[in-house]
Amino acid sequence: MKIAVVGAGAMGRWAVKELGISPEVDEIVVGDYDEAQAKAVAEAMGGGKAKAAFVDARDVESVKRAVAGCDSMVNATQHFWNITVMHAAAAAHCNYTDMGGLFHVTKQQVELDGEFKKAGVTAVIAMGGAPGVTNILAKYGADRLDTVEEAYALCGNVDATDWSHYDGWVVPYSLETLCDEFSVTAPEFVDGHWHTDISGGEGPEELDFGQPAGTLEAHFTIHSEPFTFWHTWKDNGLRTATFKLSLPAEFTEQMRFLARIGMTRTDEVEIGGCHVRPRDVLLKVVSQIAKPTDVVLDDVDYLLGVVRGTKDGRRLEWRVRATVPAHKESGAGGGDVDTGIPPAIVAKMMARGEIAGPGVFVPEQIVPCEKFFTEFARWGATVDAQMRELLAAPGA
Repeated sequence: MKIAVVGAGAMGRWAVKELGISPEVDEIVVGDYDEAQAKAVAEAMGGGKAKAAFVDARDVESVKRAVAGCDSMVNATQHFWNITVMHAAAAAHCNYTDMGGLFHVTKQQVELDGEFKKAGVTAVIAMGGAPGVTNILAKYGADRLDTVEEAYALCGNVDATDWSHYDGWVVPYSLETLCDEFSVTAPEFVDGHWHTDISGGEGPEELDFGQPAGTLEAHFTIHSEPFTFWHTWKDNGLRTATFKLSLPAEFTEQMRFLARIGMTRTDEVEIGGCHVRPRDVLLKVVSQIAKPTDVVLDDVDYLLGVVRGTKDGRRLEWRVRATVPAHKESGAGGGDVDTGIPPAIVAKMMARGEIAGPGVFVPEQIVPCEKFFTEFARWGATVDAQMRELLAAPGA
């Protein structure tokens, strides 16, 4: 089994790690525009099976050359390049998965279904933690219903890491993505209609993430799940599909502050005769902050898929949760584990023929729940489910 990982950044390296410790994987290609970084990740995470390659994710031919001959690939680049990388995967007859398209790109990706069918290969898009694991959790509940009327994805993080000896600033995942999540419109499907007047960070609500997390404040943010849920269950009674995020309170306020003063903006401002984007300045400055070297990550991600509908005339709710702690042995935080590992698991499933298309699919359409949960548990993830029945209510 030969699998490629395009993108050797923070999440790509954990996908390589999962492939590197998997006995059935014989060869790994680690591709990145920064070939030195690709080589470092290949050597550190590839289990002696990885080789590095230069890849420009903006160039179809560059990606195609890197993934040629691979059984499947993980796209670990920013979502801006998902379409280009997908074209390359289809052209190379290579199964494909990624970590999400932040709603708008995800909508474009499903339109490539015909291209992948013609190529005879499969794409499972939006297969990180959220989206990705959240979708499979929702699928577990939806598979046990006749109709799916409401579908909610929730992502919460509780961080007990001791940062007292570190003076820098750590972001839990891509700062580019976080900037969008706290500033751009967050489309949500509510009561049968798309709402496009909600901004990221709005709609704070105290939500129960289950013990030991308890109740956390969560807010709307742009994410792929409202679209993928609608795409999957729009003909099965779906009336509402939303996503809410809960990050540690201090970090949330820091991101809201950056959005409020305009540092997440992508339009250009003039400074001394030069035109720059405030977001580019923010990304550059943060990238130069020294990374912590002696901090032991101790956070937990709580991912939930909540679906409501009917089964044999009964009104039921399924709450399916993945509890994902930091993997201290490898130095991975909870977010590293639930974002970087799942696409590698799915890439292996496609290579083994356990996920078969061809075509473009979202996770809740095609990923086998129990098989995925079992493989994910090797990294310390626990999945639990609760079913509740609505016996009586006004108007119900």
